[in-house]
Amino acid sequence: MNFKEVFDKCIDFIDIHRKTIMVASLSILGLIILIITFIISSEELSVEKESNILLKNIEQRKYSIALEHYNDYQQEFSEAKMRRFNKSISKKINRLLLESGDKYINKEITKEHYIGIINTINGLKTIEIDLKRIVDQVQRASEMYENENISYDIVLSYMNTASTLNGIVHELDGYKNNIKEIYESRQIYEEANKNQNNQMYYEAILGYDKVLEKDKKYYELAQKQKNICIENMYDYYIQKINESDEKGNYEEVLQYVQYLKAYYGDDEDILSLEKEYKKKLSLYTLSSEDIINLISRKSGKSKDNLSISSFYQMIDGEKYYYVEVFEYETLIDEVLIDAKTKEIYSYKDSDKDYKTNYPDGYFRSMGDGKIQFAISQEKAQFILGNKLNENKEKYKKISEISREKTSRYVKNKKELDEIVGESKDLYYYELVNKGLFKEKQVYIINMYTEKVYIISQDKISEY
Repeated sequence: MNFKEVFDKCIDFIDIHRKTIMVASLSILGLIILIITFIISSEELSVEKESNILLKNIEQRKYSIALEHYNDYQQEFSEAKMRRFNKSISKKINRLLLESGDKYINKEITKEHYIGIINTINGLKTIEIDLKRIVDQVQRASEMYENENISYDIVLSYMNTASTLNGIVHELDGYKNNIKEIYESRQIYEEANKNQNNQMYYEAILGYDKVLEKDKKYYELAQKQKNICIENMYDYYIQKINESDEKGNYEEVLQYVQYLKAYYGDDEDILSLEKEYKKKLSLYTLSSEDIINLISRKSGKSKDNLSISSFYQMIDGEKYYYVEVFEYETLIDEVLIDAKTKEIYSYKDSDKDYKTNYPDGYFRSMGDGKIQFAISQEKAQFILGNKLNENKEKYKKISEISREKTSRYVKNKKELDEIVGESKDLYYYELVNKGLFKEKQVYIINMYTEKVYIISQDKISEY
C-alpha cells in the first residue's frame, strides 16, 4: 500500500470520527491548561503564604526571624518568583508602615516598637516603599501638631524615625523644620505670658513680637496679650520709677522710662522724666575711676596705688557711695561719698577709727543698720558757743585741744576716762578761754549725739 492510499484512509477515518476526535482533543487541551493553572496557582499560593509569614513575624516583633526568612527566599526562589514575592510583600509592608506610623502618633505603640519595624523594613532591601504615602502621613502629623492634637515630642520623634527609612533622604526636613519653628514660637509665647503675669511687661511684649505669624492661633493670642501689656505697663512702670528713684537707682529709672517711651513716645510726662533722670544720672553717678580720683585728690595719695570696692545706697533720701579704700591691697579706709556734693565721710567710732585727716566728716553704723553722721569740728564749737551764751557765760576764745592735753586742765582724769569709755562714743575736746586771770575750762562734745559736757576740778557733768 502506497503513501497515497494510507493518507486517504486517514482522511476518511478523521471524517468518519470527526466529532469523537474533536472532543478528545479538547479534553486533552483542557487537561493541559488545568495542569498549567494548578502549577501557577500553587506557585502564587506559595508566594502569598510566605509573604504572610514574613509579615506576621514583623508584626510579632520577630525581626531577626523575618530577616532570616527573607534572605532564605532570595537564595531559594527563582528570579520570577522573587519578583512576585516582593510585589506581594511590598503591599503588605506599605500598609503595615502606615498603620504603625498612625499607632505611634496615637501612642498605641512604643518608640522602640516603631523603630524596630522601620529597621526591619530597611533590611528588606528589594521591596518597594511608597514614599509619597509616608510624606503625606508626615504632613498630616505636622497639621495635627499645629492644631494641638499631638505633642511636639511625639511628632518630632515620629518624623525623625520615619526619616531613617531607606530612600527618604531629605524629603521630611521641611516638615521637621516647620514644627520646630512653631514649637520654638510657642515656647516664646509661654515665656512672654509668664513675664506678663510677673508684670515684666516690656519683656513680655518683646516675646509676643517674636511669635510667628504662620502659627495663626498663637499669633492672634500674642497680639491680644501685647495690647493688654501696653495698657497695663504705664501705671506699673511709673510706680517702679518712683521706687527706683527712692533707691537712687537712676540707671533703672531710665530703663523704665525707655520701656514706656517705646510705646508712649508722645507722652510729655515720659519725655520730661527722661530729661530729668538723664541729668540726675550724669550728676549723681560716680564710676570707680571717679571715686579713686576724688579720694586721691583729697588724701594726697597716688591714685595708681589705690583700689576700691563700692556700691551705692540711699541715706535719708540722698544718694551715697559706700567705698572700701585699699592702698597696695591693704584696707586703709571706709568712706561714704555724697553723690551730689562729692563730700567724703570716713568711718569712725570707738571700735574702728582709720585716723584719716582728709574727710569732710565722719560716720558710723548703728546696731539697726542705720547710718549716723558725726557733726563737724566747726559745728561742735558753734554748739558750745551757743550753750555758753545761753548760760550768759562770757568767753574770749574756743579752741580745739587733743585729749592728751586735757590733763593740764582736768584733775579728775580717772572720771574723764570712765565717762568716755562707758559711752563708747567719740568726742571733740574744746578749751574755753574766759579771760585774763580766769581759769580755762575743758568741754567735751559728743560728735554723734551733740551733747556737751563740762569738766570742772572735781566732776564731769552735762552742760
